[in-house]
Amino acid sequence: MKKEMSFVQRLTTSLLANQAITQKEADSVVAMFHDRAKGRVDNFLLDEGIVEREELLKALSAVYQVPYFDVNGYFFEHELLATFPRDILISKGIIPLQVDEDVLIVVASNPEDPELLDVIGHSVSYDVQFNVGLRRDIIDAIEEYYDQSIILDDEDDYEDDESFEDDEDDDMAEDIFDDEY
Repeated sequence: MKKEMSFVQRLTTSLLANQAITQKEADSVVAMFHDRAKGRVDNFLLDEGIVEREELLKALSAVYQVPYFDVNGYFFEHELLATFPRDILISKGIIPLQVDEDVLIVVASNPEDPELLDVIGHSVSYDVQFNVGLRRDIIDAIEEYYDQSIILDDEDDYEDDESFEDDEDDDMAEDIFDDEY
């Protein structure tokens, strides 16, 4: 009976195959992260400068057998993100990328999560295709979107108030110039 490889072993094997890390680094990472959450491994590899973002994304793509997508700096469609509850996006580490005909492309930090299709199915009825991305970048993009939404809502409210005040100022200006002395 063959023992199933852990996520950390699968990731380090992929990084080794791409010559992104040495065997010594791979052994060290496996020893340090034996039976721990994958997110910590991703962050550790990047934070310690062991791998570059692109190398890690390529390795994750090989591990999950899906394309990778670097969400860093990408401008997501507001209407599409608004379709999903913020807490679900964050807890599952997913972000909707685009709709291509009847297929929703979703960037997920763990495309193997067995709950993802059900969770996504609660909000939309598209077929789903996964890409893999870095969890912390996905969370940052979600947070940025929701922070921007709050700012935009506040700006819209301010503009509504401001346009009302502008109308009053215009009326007063007319009165000043229309008065005869």
